[in-house]
Amino acid sequence: MEQSSTHDLDLVFKALADPLRRKLLRLLSNPQYFCKTSQEALQGICVQDLTQYLSVPQSTVSRHLAILSHAGLVTHSRWRTWHYYGVNAKSIHAAINWLKALDTQPVSPIATIDHHKDWLAESLKNLPGGLEDWSK
Repeated sequence: MEQSSTHDLDLVFKALADPLRRKLLRLLSNPQYFCKTSQEALQGICVQDLTQYLSVPQSTVSRHLAILSHAGLVTHSRWRTWHYYGVNAKSIHAAINWLKALDTQPVSPIATIDHHKDWLAESLKNLPGGLEDWSK
């Protein structure tokens, strides 16, 4: 994996670690939304409505949206004075694909031991003083 994509994934997983940010993403996952404040049907949810749904101050919502945006998890658009956010599916899918790739790795401890047993046997033979000194 490239260094930049590893860094991007680090940002994604750090952003997802916070429960309020996960709630924000769930709210933002609706592709079209009717904004209560502006009375418009738009793509994304306005910040003012997010503050009402979550019952937290606008500064808190804005700070968490900035973290999600920096991680590439949300999209941002502006219409007049309103700011709208939505989910960036591309970043979500990249994180999901990375997790799925882990699922293909062998998880059996026996497989891991078998894979390294020759190296382990050779390392034990080369101990200073031999293996017999270490068993006393």
